[in-house]
Amino acid sequence: MNMKGDFTTIIEDLLSTKPVIHHITNYVTARDCADAALAAGASPVMADEEAEVADFAADADVLVLNLGTFNRRTMASMELAAKTAQENRVPVVLDPVGVMSSRLRLQFAAGLLEAGYITAVRGNFSECSALLHAGEDAGERKDDGHGVDSAAAPDQAEIFKLVRDCAAKYGCIFIVSGATDYVGDGKRAVMLNGGNPLMTCITGAGCMATTIVAACLAVADDKMEGAILGMIIMGQAAELSAGLLEKKDGPGMFKVRLIDCIYHVVHKWNLIQDNLNPTREN
Repeated sequence: MNMKGDFTTIIEDLLSTKPVIHHITNYVTARDCADAALAAGASPVMADEEAEVADFAADADVLVLNLGTFNRRTMASMELAAKTAQENRVPVVLDPVGVMSSRLRLQFAAGLLEAGYITAVRGNFSECSALLHAGEDAGERKDDGHGVDSAAAPDQAEIFKLVRDCAAKYGCIFIVSGATDYVGDGKRAVMLNGGNPLMTCITGAGCMATTIVAACLAVADDKMEGAILGMIIMGQAAELSAGLLEKKDGPGMFKVRLIDCIYHVVHKWNLIQDNLNPTREN
């Protein structure tokens, strides 16, 4: 992969086409995701009514399914939207929030993946591990979480293996995000350094990352490159946001700055790309 030239093309296409991101997302972070999409140059739609999701999904450039505030009503909407997106060749990004803590969520997410609806998954280690072991007896499953957050602290080799195994099992891109992010499509696997610990102190950091990944996937010919770029943008924005804080500031101001910094990373990509953190392929 050309780690800079192709990224520049994706950024240019993102800003020139302003892709429509159809979200069926959780109400805790819906506004955060909409703001992040706009800051990145995309156009967000938040529509989850079953009677209209097919219309929105068919006309969108990418669909985001976020299980954060999961319920029976949105289950039906998500499944219909995913099916419609597949029929119209619209990429679908799944954020499997809390699947390690809920059998209903896990079964639903695994069903979407097994149906071939999903282009990319962005989750933490515990969520992705749960998806890898979906269908196993509860006593055999290795997923571990704390509410909807990851409680695991695996080593690098273990995460690389998880990314590869998940991508191979479901035939799509997997992104395992954390202090270091990992992206794989079953053939390629990349580790990305970036971000800031304050991301764990706010709501919506992961959901916004999923939205930025979706924005890049919408215009990228190589979906793996789009997924990587989405995580780089989010990581760079978090680093810039933290760097702007004063001693009196904390998570609240960090979050406000984060939207600004997503905007600046995307719109000033020609200045940012020369200072990217090292990216390693394994």
